[in-house]
Amino acid sequence: MSRTGSVLVLALVGLLGACLFRRQPPPGASGAEIYRLQNCANCHGEAREGTRLGPPLADLRAHWSAARLAEYFLDPRPVIEQDARLVELDRSFGSSDMGRYDNLDLEQRTHLAEWLLEQP
Repeated sequence: MSRTGSVLVLALVGLLGACLFRRQPPPGASGAEIYRLQNCANCHGEAREGTRLGPPLADLRAHWSAARLAEYFLDPRPVIEQDARLVELDRSFGSSDMGRYDNLDLEQRTHLAEWLLEQP
């Protein structure tokens, strides 16, 4: 296997690990705790600054409501496909295909959304 192929395999394993090893938040978990337990920082950074794998999560209020963001977490792909801005953002990060957060209930997704929207 070439060096490039090895790097791609390692990156894929890392992404799968980020999605497969999400821990279920306890009842009443804060948005910050859900962000940590869902391994969001693996792609978006500890301080939501973004990485080469995912965009920064700053100033989300310009484009999102808590309800729409909670819907996005459940199944990102259909939301992305309906929004040209998100399609372009997705392309700029190599169509990394953020996973579904169907392990979170609506209340948990809403807590995460509200917390992200409160951040500068």
